[in-house]
Amino acid sequence: MGSMIFFTTVVSPTTFQTLKNKDSSNFLRSIFPKLFLFGFIISILSLLISLFINNLIITILLTFVTLSFLYNRNFLTPLINKFRDMELTGDKVAKKKFKLMHFLSVFLFIGNFLLLSCILIINYNNF
Repeated sequence: MGSMIFFTTVVSPTTFQTLKNKDSSNFLRSIFPKLFLFGFIISILSLLISLFINNLIITILLTFVTLSFLYNRNFLTPLINKFRDMELTGDKVAKKKFKLMHFLSVFLFIGNFLLLSCILIINYNNF
């Protein structure tokens, strides 16, 4: 959760404030797959640990979070980049697809944050 908060409150705004449009786009294209990979690694490690604490709800939530990070990195991000490139050439259909894929990516990211918040609350209440 910390890396997600840091990225949305520090990295993204700073990128758009300090870099020109093309440079910020290149930077974010480079960092998003790494962010999602980091989220995947942390969540899969957490998922493996959750198997030992025998809490089915946490295991299910972490499974979704893990798969969501993987889906975002390996499927949505390449599509977002592809449709954005097509949009920049004037493709109106690609613009709509870009917006849809970007929305889905943001939705999954926020969803992961909310699920991780639920896991934190569940763990807090168990102690």
